[in-house]
Amino acid sequence: MLQHIPDSSRIEPRPSVSLKVIPDVDPHRAVETTDNQPEDDYSGLMEDGLGHDDDDFIDDDEHHDVGVTNTGSQERFALPPWLADPFKARLEEANKRGGDGLPKLYSVQKTFWFPQQSSYFLLRRTSLSPQDLYNPRFFLWDPECLLVGGIGCPKCGVKLHRHGYASRPRRVVGLNETFWIIGYRYRCGTCVNTSGKKTVTFCSWDSRIIEKLPVDLAHEFPAQLSHRSGITLSAFHFMRSCFQNGMGAKQFSDSLRVQHLRRNDELHLQYLHAIQARQGISNWKDQTYSMFLPFEDQSPLGRHGFVPSSQWLRDIYDNFIEKHEMDFNQHTAMLSGEICALDHSHKITQEIMKVHGKLIWVGLLTVTNQKAEVRVCDLVATKSHSQFELALKQMKESLKLYGHLQPKIFYTDNVWGDKQFLEESFESLHQDVVPVEKYSHLEPLEIPSDIQVVLKNGATAIADVARIIVDSLPDDDNATITIGFDSERNVSFHLAPSDKGKQKEQADTAVVTLGHNKHIYILQIGGLLQAGKLPVEFAHMLADGRVKKVGRMIGADLKHLQKEMASD
Repeated sequence: MLQHIPDSSRIEPRPSVSLKVIPDVDPHRAVETTDNQPEDDYSGLMEDGLGHDDDDFIDDDEHHDVGVTNTGSQERFALPPWLADPFKARLEEANKRGGDGLPKLYSVQKTFWFPQQSSYFLLRRTSLSPQDLYNPRFFLWDPECLLVGGIGCPKCGVKLHRHGYASRPRRVVGLNETFWIIGYRYRCGTCVNTSGKKTVTFCSWDSRIIEKLPVDLAHEFPAQLSHRSGITLSAFHFMRSCFQNGMGAKQFSDSLRVQHLRRNDELHLQYLHAIQARQGISNWKDQTYSMFLPFEDQSPLGRHGFVPSSQWLRDIYDNFIEKHEMDFNQHTAMLSGEICALDHSHKITQEIMKVHGKLIWVGLLTVTNQKAEVRVCDLVATKSHSQFELALKQMKESLKLYGHLQPKIFYTDNVWGDKQFLEESFESLHQDVVPVEKYSHLEPLEIPSDIQVVLKNGATAIADVARIIVDSLPDDDNATITIGFDSERNVSFHLAPSDKGKQKEQADTAVVTLGHNKHIYILQIGGLLQAGKLPVEFAHMLADGRVKKVGRMIGADLKHLQKEMASD
């Protein structure tokens, strides 16, 4: 994986950025120092995001991840004063604990968040600077002191002990703002590191520590973390919804950038308005004010603004999916499958790594149920039935295990090729099925010779048909007649603009078929309907309650036609 390391002089522009290859490490390794070492994997922070990545805030003792300049010398980055000073103050406040071992924030204020002043009140200070508005928000995470029995070591289970604080806060990016986590280190007195010393420690935000916590406490942790950065859970879950509804990682990264820049512009405007309000007294005192620096400025007084890149967002989303793989598989196994559709897709396999220019997988076999839920999703090397035979067998067993009915109908684009295989996989496809071959000796259904089929396509001719039907009603006011009714309209398919596949579009009704006495009337009404010239006699006949209509989808057809007539 590649990491961008900045030049020692200036971050923007970056024509001379060098690359450093960081060797892969075990994401579940035990931390072997008492300093703030990261615990999980890292990649892709700086491809198309905004601002500088978390190498800005490398710890002094993180020798394996320090920056390297173009000259080969090692370089360290200090916290900017607007962050370092509030961090030290909050840390000092958190380290003042009572007899119960709890910081005042937990014992008295009953919150994990340090209080934060609003921008309005910050602008009322005597001296005013842009750094006042950066106003970092801090989250204190020390779960060990909240548990009576403490936290067991993820490796050996022995109770951990607090062993100092994390020397740097962890940055977490939200939808339009950033906050910082203040954490602690927990030491295991039993585990031995690779050098033979008992110095194995874990940071309080380590994913292995959070997994050991009670569920209600673990849910208070507000971030999804990577190697050195993180994203708020609210932003992460919103990103999941965006991905599921067709928004890509690049578009989401761009949207985050817009929101962070918009928030920065709002603070800039507040700053300028506050200066304008002080204009009179400032002139009297001959007072000057600092310029509000750009969002991504990396100087000590700059905001060091950062938005994750699309690659980073993809990585953290993929890690989440892989972590919950068992949950997704369990949910899929519990779905029903009475009416299923089987199909191969060849798009996703084009994005999978190739070997010597050859595809590893030729397609993705998908089986969906009657609710359009994915029941089986299996990468296949060929379209042979043997490639997904096991997947269908497991589907059959899970349907039986969870009390669902076995499939009754299977749709496929290769009926004759898949028919025997599917019937062998699901015996239920044979139940209550009468093959057509059994009745092949019967005469085919034909229209009797005394039935006349009449085609009508003019307004006058269609009006005459409607009058014939109504005039056939008996004189009795309560009398009714029954006619056959059917309608046809064109259906077209086109690609959706958001790449969601094909969309179905239905045109206006083109043909209406009426069956009355010994006549079948085929009425071509499409042109008349579009021109708004459909005869009123035809509309009155449709609305006449004494004329009973029967058909295969009579309710939907009539409702659709009457809606079209009303709009015209």
